Amino acid sequence: MVNLTIDGRAIQAKKGCTILDAAREHGIYIPTLCYHQALKPIGACRICVVEVKPGPPRPLPACATYVAEGQEVVTSSPKLDAIRLELMKLVLINHALDCPICDKGGECELQDLTHALGVSVVDLEAVKLPPHKDYVSELIERHPDRCVTCGRCVRICRDRVGALAINFTLRGYFTELASGGLPLDCEFCGSCIDICPVGALINKVFKYRARAWEVTRTEMVCPFCGGGCSYELWTKNDRPLRVVNYDTALLCGRGRFGFPVVESPDRLKTPLIRENGGFREASWDEALDQVAAKFKEITEAAGSAAIYGVGSPRATNEANYLFQKFFRTGLGTHQLDNPGRYTYVQALKGLAAVFGFPQVSGVEKVAKPPLPFHSPLTTTEEAKASGFPLVLGKLKDLPKADVALVVGADVTPELPPLGWALNTALERDTFHLVVANNRKTKFDRRAHLSLRYKPGSERLLIAGIIKSLLTAQPEWAPTVIAGGFDEFKENINKVNLKDVAKKTGVPEALIKETAARLAQAQAPAIIFGSELMGQDKGLENTLALADLFLLVGRPGAPGSALYPVAEKNNTRGVCEVGVMPEFLPGFVPLEGAEPGPTLPEMLDLLEKGDPKAPQALYLLGGDLLRQLPNRSRVEKLLKKVPFMVVQDAFLTDTAKLAQVILPVAVHAEQEGTFISTDGSLGLLPRALPVNGVRPDWQIISQIGSKMGFAMSYASPKQIFAELALGMPRWAGMAPKNGGAAFTAEVTGQFVPFETDISLPGRRPFTLLVGKSLQHSGSFTTHEPCGTLTITNRARLGLNPADAQNLGLAEGDFAKVTSSQGEISVPVTLTPELPEGLVFLPEHFSQPAAQRLTLNSNLVRVTIQKG
Repeated sequence: MVNLTIDGRAIQAKKGCTILDAAREHGIYIPTLCYHQALKPIGACRICVVEVKPGPPRPLPACATYVAEGQEVVTSSPKLDAIRLELMKLVLINHALDCPICDKGGECELQDLTHALGVSVVDLEAVKLPPHKDYVSELIERHPDRCVTCGRCVRICRDRVGALAINFTLRGYFTELASGGLPLDCEFCGSCIDICPVGALINKVFKYRARAWEVTRTEMVCPFCGGGCSYELWTKNDRPLRVVNYDTALLCGRGRFGFPVVESPDRLKTPLIRENGGFREASWDEALDQVAAKFKEITEAAGSAAIYGVGSPRATNEANYLFQKFFRTGLGTHQLDNPGRYTYVQALKGLAAVFGFPQVSGVEKVAKPPLPFHSPLTTTEEAKASGFPLVLGKLKDLPKADVALVVGADVTPELPPLGWALNTALERDTFHLVVANNRKTKFDRRAHLSLRYKPGSERLLIAGIIKSLLTAQPEWAPTVIAGGFDEFKENINKVNLKDVAKKTGVPEALIKETAARLAQAQAPAIIFGSELMGQDKGLENTLALADLFLLVGRPGAPGSALYPVAEKNNTRGVCEVGVMPEFLPGFVPLEGAEPGPTLPEMLDLLEKGDPKAPQALYLLGGDLLRQLPNRSRVEKLLKKVPFMVVQDAFLTDTAKLAQVILPVAVHAEQEGTFISTDGSLGLLPRALPVNGVRPDWQIISQIGSKMGFAMSYASPKQIFAELALGMPRWAGMAPKNGGAAFTAEVTGQFVPFETDISLPGRRPFTLLVGKSLQHSGSFTTHEPCGTLTITNRARLGLNPADAQNLGLAEGDFAKVTSSQGEISVPVTLTPELPEGLVFLPEHFSQPAAQRLTLNSNLVRVTIQKG
C-alpha cells in the first residue's frame, strides 16, 4: 500500500492506482469529463487537474497521475478553480444550448459540471461552427455541435468494441466527430451512446420518450446471448423504454436494441387449443386441465416414458430445474433433453471424457439463511473440486492469458463479451492471438497468426498442431497430469504434417508456428464456438481441443482455460440444472437407472415407428424446426406425435404443430436466474406486468399439481433455494459471480479422436449455417426490435468472384439446393468468404436455412441464379 495525503487527509491506496481512483475510493470528489472507468485515462480535458507535491509546478491530471509514497495532493484551490472554470468556458463556447430538447437532459455530465463548478456565464467568443447533424444513420443520431471532444466514443469503439467506426476529423477548435462523412456503417452496438457524457450521440429508439428522472430503473441480466451482461432497464407506465450500461457502456446491438421484443404485436397473449384444424383461444384453467388430463391418459395407457420433454436455453434455471423435476420425480423417467445437444452438449461430453465429471468435497450448509438467489452452501478449508468445469474459463480472466487460439468461432456474432475480452487482452504487447477459421473474421486484422482452413477440417488441423509440437520437442510432457499419453502419441505419430497441410489448406509453416507459440505460452487459452460444435463431428472436434489443452494448458494460471461458447442466455444453465437424459443437476452422471434417449435418438425412434417412441412431447419453448438440422425430417417426425404441448411467447413454426400452446412471460416480465457462458449467475428481477401470460415455472408447477405431483412453489426464490441446495459446485454462488473458490485438482485422460474430414456430397459449394451479429437465436427477429433495422432478413453471403461466375449481383435471388431441400434467398457479396464457401444465418423462419442441412451446420450445395 502507498501512504499519501489528499486535501490534508491521510489515506492509503493500492500501488499502481491513480490519484483519481484513490480519491474516489475514499469519497473525495474530483471533477472529470473525458475520464470513464471503462477506458484507459488520457488526461485530455484537464478538468481533473490537481496540485501534487513533490511534483512539477503545473497541475497534473488526477486520472493519469499515479500515487506515490509521501505524496501530497490538493484537489481544490483558487488556482485549480480558475483553471477548471476557464476550461469549462472553452468547452461551452460553441456548445449548443438546446438542453430543453436534448435527450441527455437530466443525465448530462456537462450539465452537472457546469453547476458544480459554478459556471454562470461564458464570456468568450469564437467563430460558430456548422452543426453537421446526422439524422440519417440507423438507431444512432449524432449532434457534433453538442460534442465536447472528450474522445470517449472514439476510444470505446476502437479499443473495447474493435469496430473503428467513428473518429475525429479536422483539428483544434474545428475538431468534429465523424464517420468519414457518411452515415454510420458499424456494429450498431450503441456503446458510444452510453459512454458519451453529453447529448452528442442519441439513442433513436429512446428519443423523446421520457426524461431520466421520470423512469423506473431495474438492474438485470441481458436475456439474449450467454455473455451474462448486466444493464439497467428503464420503464415508464409499465412500458420498457431503454437499456443502459453506465458501468462499462458495453452492450451489443441485440442487447441494447432487442428489448422491445417484450412488446412485439405477435406475442401470444392467451392459451390456444387446436380444434377443427385451427386454434381457438382458451382460459388458463381449460388449457392446463386438458394438458394434465391428456398426460395422465397417455401415461396410464403407455407408461410415463411415453412423454418426452425438451427444455429451453431461453428459460430460467428455476423453470428448467422444475421441468426436469416434473419428469424425474413426477413421471419417474429421464425422457428429456435440450436443443444444446446439437452444439454445446457435444462440447460438454467431449470435455467430460477428457477431464472427468465434477467431483466436489468440503461443502456445508451456511449457518444463516442466505439472501434470495444466494447459494445455501459454503465451502470449508478442505473444499476440493475436480472435473471438466474447472477448465472452463472466466471472461474476466481471459485478458490475463498470453496466447489465445480461436478455432471455429466468429467471436463477435457468437458472444460479443468474448470479443471485448480479447480486445482488452490485445492491449498488452505480450499477448498473442491466433485465429483459425474457414473465413476471414473481425479478429483476423488483429491476429498475430491467421490460419484459413477448409470447412470441417478443424480436428485435423489440431492434430497437425499437436504432431508439430511433439515432433519439435520429442521429450515434451503434458502440462496437465493425464493418463493415456503414450497411446495417444502413437496415434498422433500416424499423422503426416504435409498431408494435414494439403487437406486443411493451412501452410505447414503456420501450423508449426502455432504449435511453437502454444508450447512457449505460460497461460494459453483455447476458444471455440458453435461453428465447430455444431458439426456432426462436434464431439470429435472438442476431444481434439481438450487433448491439446492437456498438452499445453496451465489451469493454475489466470486466463489459461477452455472457452466453449454457450450461445443463448441460459445454454449452460439448462445443462447444469439437469435437462439432459444422462445427467442429473450439477452434471452428476445418472446411475442405477437407464437414461432416456437424447433428442436426436428420440427423433430416430419416431422415424422407425419404434414402440418406445413418445406419444406426447412437452416443449419448454424453442422452435425445433428453426434450430435443428434437416428441418423437413424434423417437421415430418413431429407431426407423427399424437399430442404436443408448447410453452412459448410466439406462434413459432413448431408451435403451429402443437395441440396446446401456453403463452409465457419473457425477459423483464419474470423473475429468475441464468448461468452465463463462464458460469456466473445472472439475476432477472421482474420489472414489467405479465398481461395475461405466465412464467414457465408457474405453468410447470400447475400442470404437475393437477397431475398429483407435489410441485407447489410460491416463487422462483424458493425454487432456487431447493435447486442450489443440491448443487455443491454452486457453493458460494450469488448474482454476478460463479461461486466460491475450490482447491482445484485438474487431471485428465487423453482420448484419441477421429481425423477423417470428409464432407458428404459432390456439390460445388459448401454452405455454413451460422450466427448473425444482430441476432441471437430467433428472439430478436420479432418487431419492433431495433436489430431488425440493421438485419431484417437472411441473405446468402457469397464471395464476389463466385457471384460473378454465377451471374449474381448484390440483392439478386439465388436458388440454393442441397440433398435435403431447396430455398430461394437474396445474395450479399462478402469478400471475407473464400471462394467455394457460402454463409447463411440461421435466425429467420424464411428462408429456412435448416431446410438445407442434414446432420451438421455444414452441407454441400448447388447455387443457381433465380
